[in-house]
Amino acid sequence: MPTILPHDARASNRLAVFDYLRAAGPASRADAAKSIGLSAPTVGKIAEQLLADGLLEEEDSPPPAVDTPDHFAPRDRTGRPSRPLRLNRTRESILALQIGVHNTRLSALPIAGPQKDPATNEPTSERSWPITFKTPASREAFIRDLASAVRSLHNPDTAAIAISVPGALDESTGLTLLSPNIPWLHNVNLGTLVHEALPAARATPLCFVQEIRALALGQLWAQPVIKDFLLVDFGAGVGGALAANSHLYVSPLPLSGEIGHSRIPGNRRPCGCGNTGCLETLLSRRGLLASFAKTHHSAKKSWPTLVHHLEHNPLEKWLTPTLDAAGAIIATALNLVGIRDVVLTGFLAELPPPITDRITTAIRDASMWARFGEVRITLAPRRRALGLVAAAIDRILLPSPKIER
Repeated sequence: MPTILPHDARASNRLAVFDYLRAAGPASRADAAKSIGLSAPTVGKIAEQLLADGLLEEEDSPPPAVDTPDHFAPRDRTGRPSRPLRLNRTRESILALQIGVHNTRLSALPIAGPQKDPATNEPTSERSWPITFKTPASREAFIRDLASAVRSLHNPDTAAIAISVPGALDESTGLTLLSPNIPWLHNVNLGTLVHEALPAARATPLCFVQEIRALALGQLWAQPVIKDFLLVDFGAGVGGALAANSHLYVSPLPLSGEIGHSRIPGNRRPCGCGNTGCLETLLSRRGLLASFAKTHHSAKKSWPTLVHHLEHNPLEKWLTPTLDAAGAIIATALNLVGIRDVVLTGFLAELPPPITDRITTAIRDASMWARFGEVRITLAPRRRALGLVAAAIDRILLPSPKIER
């Protein structure tokens, strides 16, 4: 039988209070105790610890009235009713670093994650990533540019650094095993890279997340009601990440969701991974532009031109086989793991509805579950910044307790 040690029980309770406030929003200590099933004194002590650690903060307004006895509601040391608790929104304690194929982005973020646009309730890209620079073509240039970018943040309060990167990544060590679209990152230790750029941060804990897995973590935190899904992102490549029972799937090898490197019969394009015929050589920004230019010789080879053409013309023969192949590959992944929810992110949202309709139809046509029930496919924004915050909290600031067996 598993044995829960006392210190693990305390860690579990801390996590329960934090997760409740993350899901419920601002709440009183009494509400938290009642909802979680812990005693009021226990929640009071946990709240003080989380406040001291900077994970929570108190709102200025008094808590809403709750239907509990007067003795149940905790009070602060002055005797006044305690204020509502919420995830810390003011202290920017997590440094998020996204190393992208074309651009590298940097942000100092609070525990509550990126600020949201009141109109859409979604983080805006400008607020999420206030600093962006073109990803350099060499290790030395990257170290120089990263050091300069961090200096401009003026953020001395960093408690953790979370880093995402494309390609095959060993998240436990920070070693990039393969990065087809950023060749100089091959066999580079991200921790060493960051410490060379930021020597003052050598004592700051680091965590590493493959970029599509960071998107899946952000999706889990933003919409926790969807607990099991396959996220597929379309951008410089085609990547995937699997979530099961509200947790990222962790594979025994540092490879995950390499949907873009599935081979397509008849495709002879070389891929940066060293193989030939990979899906992402056809269904990435670069791949689509190459196919478009090959078919329409006089057309300007630019993304806006391609989008405009797709908006004003029926689906063409150069594109439909690629969309069908992508749908079949995604459906095969669903069939293997027994998942019925698919979350699509990336540039698909920029393309006209017939593109998405073709892929979703192909997914459902090849999915076993569609024979018995509903395969649900959702278009979602990228939430990588939120995913990096989630990774820093889950792995560094408030890790899940380990159970001794």
